[in-house]
Amino acid sequence: MKILLILIFIQLVFINPIFALELNTRDEYLFDTRDDDGDIYRSCITIDKKIESPELEISAFVDAQWNLETDKWEKVLLGVKAEKSLWEYLYIGQSIQLISGEMLDYMSFEVGNKSFDMTTKIGLRVPFWDYFSLNAFEEYSINLEKLRGEYCELIADIIYTPKKWISVSLGWRHTDRIHALDTDYATIGALFHF
Repeated sequence: MKILLILIFIQLVFINPIFALELNTRDEYLFDTRDDDGDIYRSCITIDKKIESPELEISAFVDAQWNLETDKWEKVLLGVKAEKSLWEYLYIGQSIQLISGEMLDYMSFEVGNKSFDMTTKIGLRVPFWDYFSLNAFEEYSINLEKLRGEYCELIADIIYTPKKWISVSLGWRHTDRIHALDTDYATIGALFHF
């Protein structure tokens, strides 16, 4: 009986187009170019659902960032987000997430505790050549408990997608912690689509 229920669930969620979901994983290595904070390994898993009208993409995600210099969790996020294309290349997004970490002394809540924040994202996706695209965006996060800005990130990367199921990226990220240090990173990443 359990196997039958699992097979029905798989058919509804992954095969039926009405309920179809996509699973994506992104692994990134962030090289700290200023030696301010240390290199970071970042892993993000999302479950995405595209809605045709009004052309929204809704996702649930887990995003974990491990600082390789301190051997501590830089940031761990668990949340939901929605993205909408405004025109051909411009898009906006909004997410709300539970945030935690061992190195969040620049945040408005105590290190080791959990809190909720909200992130607004605006960006551009511009395809060029056959398999390449440029992705540039800004994210601004506000703590919902203290109603205070916590961090802002500017990100630009070139994405190469040779096959539908894999993309690799090379880029740059600037993290402004608003109430503490800024860090610049060179990034390299891989994204898998299932």
